[in-house]
Amino acid sequence: MINNTIINATNALINLTNASAEPAPSKLAFLANPGLLVFAFSALLVAVLILFVIKHVTPVSHFLYANARIQARTNFMVSDALSLELAEAKSLKEFRSLLRDTEHGEELEKSEEGLRPFHVALEKGFISSILELVELSPAKSKPLLKAYLMFLEAKILKIIYRARLMNAEIDESLVYPIGKITENLLRHLLDTETIADIGVVMAPTAYARIFEKKYESLEEFETAIDEFVFNNFVGVIEKTKMYDGKYIIDILNKKIDISNILALLKFRIRGTEKEQQRDLLVDNKSDLCLRFDELIKAETLKDFVEVFKGLPYHEPLTKAFERYEKDSSLSHLENELYRFFKEFVVSNDLGHTLGPYPLISYLIKKELEQRNLFIISRGIDAGFPPERIKGMLV
Repeated sequence: MINNTIINATNALINLTNASAEPAPSKLAFLANPGLLVFAFSALLVAVLILFVIKHVTPVSHFLYANARIQARTNFMVSDALSLELAEAKSLKEFRSLLRDTEHGEELEKSEEGLRPFHVALEKGFISSILELVELSPAKSKPLLKAYLMFLEAKILKIIYRARLMNAEIDESLVYPIGKITENLLRHLLDTETIADIGVVMAPTAYARIFEKKYESLEEFETAIDEFVFNNFVGVIEKTKMYDGKYIIDILNKKIDISNILALLKFRIRGTEKEQQRDLLVDNKSDLCLRFDELIKAETLKDFVEVFKGLPYHEPLTKAFERYEKDSSLSHLENELYRFFKEFVVSNDLGHTLGPYPLISYLIKKELEQRNLFIISRGIDAGFPPERIKGMLV
């Protein structure tokens, strides 16, 4: 009996030892199951694709239709080849005829003959194309376009402010309803008699605080409203976390920088007091702003150009200065800056075909197109030779 008990206990101990010695199932045992492995890999791939769509496709999907419309419109823009052909036109009538098959054709058909009606028609056509884009664009892009419209609203407010400051009549062909400036608001603005009246009319709008301040000059007012519109645009980009926002802000910064450079050149021509100049420049917080004091203190135009070393504007300004030394025409500096700007915008197009970038790129190119058409038409009207006109185009 005792022997049997000892034998049973011994066998039990052996069995326990053998059980402990058996290896635990491997955590990688599922690798031996091909079906399970395929399922796990497929699930991982789906998860990666979903994350990719959320991060890269969703932010730009809202802009696909608007961008398709822009691409279609681009085919009707004035090409570089057509611009050179326009510069060869012998008269404004021939000039208008050559624009018949472009976006400007419809508006030009309705306008009268002459330079002023032609420019008004171009402006109206440009505004109409922007407003149509606003209507066609998805809700996601509307804040961006409305923020851009404020640059055009500012132009209207400058015209009205200038007229009231100088007690002059307003040329109503130059003002029109756009964005926040509705037909009703524009009518009230045209009924004003003083700058104080403008402030009352604009009190309920986003521009209220601009008109609360008294300005020493027209230039000071224009700087204030430009800075306000710029900051609003940047604020919209940052608040909405707009896709490609930093690239869009970069475009706008260069636009403002060029405006500041041209303002500094204008101050040199007019002999504006150096102490006043900085207050008449838009502080867009770009690298150029850090050199305002040096630019203002520059004694000669050559010194002025050298201050831009290390900035992207140095090369175009250096090229322009070489031409300036031959004929003393400051227009070379403006032309080269705008050529640089156009090349910068176009060079980024291929890398940013999705999202809101094509919208802003198109609008900038339309602005530059309009500038070219103004230059050509004025040149033809003034009897300039074609080669001189071509030299001013961008």
